[in-house]
Amino acid sequence: MAPSIHLTSPENPHIKAVLRLRRHRERRRQGRLIAEGTREITRARDAGLDLLELFWCPTMVGDPSAAQGCMANRSSTARIFTVTDSLLGKMAYRQNPEGLLAVFQSPTWSLEGLDTGSTSSPGDGPPLWLVASGTQKPGNLGSMVRSADAAGCRGVLVADAQVDAFNPNAIRASTGAVFSLPVVAAPADLVVESLRAGGVRVIAATPSGGIPYTQADLSGPVAVVIGPEDSSLDPFWLTAAEAHVTIPMFSRAVDSLNASVSAAVLLFEAVRQRQVATL
Repeated sequence: MAPSIHLTSPENPHIKAVLRLRRHRERRRQGRLIAEGTREITRARDAGLDLLELFWCPTMVGDPSAAQGCMANRSSTARIFTVTDSLLGKMAYRQNPEGLLAVFQSPTWSLEGLDTGSTSSPGDGPPLWLVASGTQKPGNLGSMVRSADAAGCRGVLVADAQVDAFNPNAIRASTGAVFSLPVVAAPADLVVESLRAGGVRVIAATPSGGIPYTQADLSGPVAVVIGPEDSSLDPFWLTAAEAHVTIPMFSRAVDSLNASVSAAVLLFEAVRQRQVATL
């Protein structure tokens, strides 16, 4: 096991620093995020994020090799701490923590640095983007990033962001996809400007009034826009979009789908159409 520092007091500066990272403003200010558990820590490390600190609780982890594995290929400046179960429970966001928690440097993506162009890379299909507009729940955003990653999207654009992609709930719901798939927050007008400059068509999802999503052409460079599930898309997007699509529903009691479910349905329809086009 790598040399570690044993912490026992909740007043320790390192413990307090982790607790401050629960706040979005503090994560943004420091450019840091928290990953909990073996899967999240491993995926953050595999995505190339810089591991800064690892906290592990021997009584929770049991096998020291789990902590050792999370420290593989770490920077020489990364620090490792052993903590008591009460301290780990205080720092963890989950109710039943695994006993491993790490602090990483956050990815630094920007709208200006993204390639929204319509040119396909060799072996890759036309660009596919997901735009999350007005998303209010971190878990929904994380689930949408997970679906976007699975569908081969180039990234997720969070328009007029109300949630943080590195909120612990978003990280967990994304199963770590937020570490590797670009997720960029920007004002809606700049998102549209960037997509149009790249020759990407904007497709807005609406609860009703659009054409059935299976009849829309999603085979080319497109960005699918999903709004908040408790209200319709902002009129800005309805005006900016080249097409409106609707997912038909036949329930007497349900009038809308979860935003992340809608995103998955539409993105994988785009995947299906692209596969058909290559046959």
